[in-house]
Amino acid sequence: MIAFEIAPEEQAELDKALYDALNPLASAIRSRQTGLPADRMWEASPVEVALSVLAAWKVMDAEVRRLTAHAAATAGSYGASYEQMGAVWGITRQGARKKWPDAVSRSAPATAGRSALTLFGGPPN
Repeated sequence: MIAFEIAPEEQAELDKALYDALNPLASAIRSRQTGLPADRMWEASPVEVALSVLAAWKVMDAEVRRLTAHAAATAGSYGASYEQMGAVWGITRQGARKKWPDAVSRSAPATAGRSALTLFGGPPN
């Protein structure tokens, strides 16, 4: 399987981008829970702030899963196989099929439309 790794500086940039995206969401979640303005989120207790951040990560995780499934379906629509998707994701072909069951369309087998007699050497249709 192919391993895709990012450089440490890319990881730092990714972390910053994710935290920059997360903070407004965490503030909005905290604001809805308390009725306080979002800009006062950090005035709450550390436990409440940490739980708001955790709730925001849960929302982001669900969105990443949705976008990942969409990317897999797009790859499949362009002809990528489960083996290729599994290699990119670091899982087996079977794992990719289980993770994204509808990503690759199952085309009709080459024998579709042929009778059993033809398949076993009988007269053609």
